[in-house]
Amino acid sequence: MHIDLIYVPIAVLITLIGVWMHWRMHSYRMHAEESMKDGKLSYRQVKFRLMMIEMTSRGLTISGMALMAVRLMAPTFGRFW
Repeated sequence: MHIDLIYVPIAVLITLIGVWMHWRMHSYRMHAEESMKDGKLSYRQVKFRLMMIEMTSRGLTISGMALMAVRLMAPTFGRFW
């Protein structure tokens, strides 16, 4: 099995995880607000948690798409990776 065939499914999987996290952002926000109302988290903790989830989802989506672009659109450049 050629190692280059693994990169595209991994890139698709990374992208889909990022998109899934972004779609679930509303439920993350609701859960964090409920935890704040219950006194389990402070406002700063909720803000930090939501910021990290948002940055992670964006980072995963962009990383997956970049990996896919490198592997599909520039096969000769990808040979050196």
